[in-house]
Amino acid sequence: MVACQTTESPKQITPAFYHWKVAYNPTHSELEQLKELKISKVYLHFFDVDWDAKTRQPVPKAFVQCRQQPIGNVVPVVFITNRTLSNVAPSALPELATNVTQAITRISQKNEIRFQEVQVDCDWSTSTRDRYFKLLTLLNQQLYCPLSATIRLHQIKYTDQTGIPPVARGMLMLYNVADWKRADTRNSIYDADVANQYLSFVPTYPLPLDVVLPLFRWTVVYRNNRFLTFLNNVDRTSLASREFLDVQSDSMRFLATRDTSAFGFSVRRGDLFRAEAVSAEMLLTEKKRLLGQIRNQKITFALYHLDSTILSAYPRETLKALLFPQALP
Repeated sequence: MVACQTTESPKQITPAFYHWKVAYNPTHSELEQLKELKISKVYLHFFDVDWDAKTRQPVPKAFVQCRQQPIGNVVPVVFITNRTLSNVAPSALPELATNVTQAITRISQKNEIRFQEVQVDCDWSTSTRDRYFKLLTLLNQQLYCPLSATIRLHQIKYTDQTGIPPVARGMLMLYNVADWKRADTRNSIYDADVANQYLSFVPTYPLPLDVVLPLFRWTVVYRNNRFLTFLNNVDRTSLASREFLDVQSDSMRFLATRDTSAFGFSVRRGDLFRAEAVSAEMLLTEKKRLLGQIRNQKITFALYHLDSTILSAYPRETLKALLFPQALP
């Protein structure tokens, strides 16, 4: 008898970028990056939905302004705050779904965008789960296209509490894994030790999963051990060049030695600055691990987000390795 041996076919990867700015107006450099990396899929942030305490109703804001016509496979993304779901009455969900649908349609028609998928971004909680899932069901009925939803790591592990959203696919966000509000957090963008507590549950998650990896970097500032502000695109090198900052033992933390003005705000002696980023080596390692854990064969690997300043920190070969399986080491 001859034993039959089955081999798993390689994953089919679709490369993509997120665009998360109010103005869609890619620079020549950014468009060249898309072309060279053969990116035809862009997750385009359309608008947010937040709760207005004065009017006591959901309010759309931060509408995208397209100064160029988006090209390729555009996926509209709508971010909904969890406090919106906490406050909105269940009876108002149909109206909210209609308003969201009309806003997506209006933006798409104005900018001649034809979409085949809509993504909803929300860090829902156990208390807002039912309202959120009802909203997704209503959106699915009105949009007449597949819905996807962002999935955080804790929602992968605790499905019995957070539930499974009624969508076609989930987009696993492999960032913001630790609590940025805590001064003792090592790296809130990505900490492998924290992520390891959740990633082993990926193979059992019932939804087909795509993945978005973080390219962004920032510095988190604390005053009196409490979160103060984010400094986008400010890295360790930027902090090390400032005379009023003393590097601490872990090399990513800096302490202000005197009062001064910098980075657009008033710095106080004792303020703590923590630089955060994810190395190319870590991103490649985690991508390779996820390829082995995700069960579905077709996967979109997206990078967050399309910005020349962010992309400049990564060699072109690294970006190719993140987006294409054949480029993996």
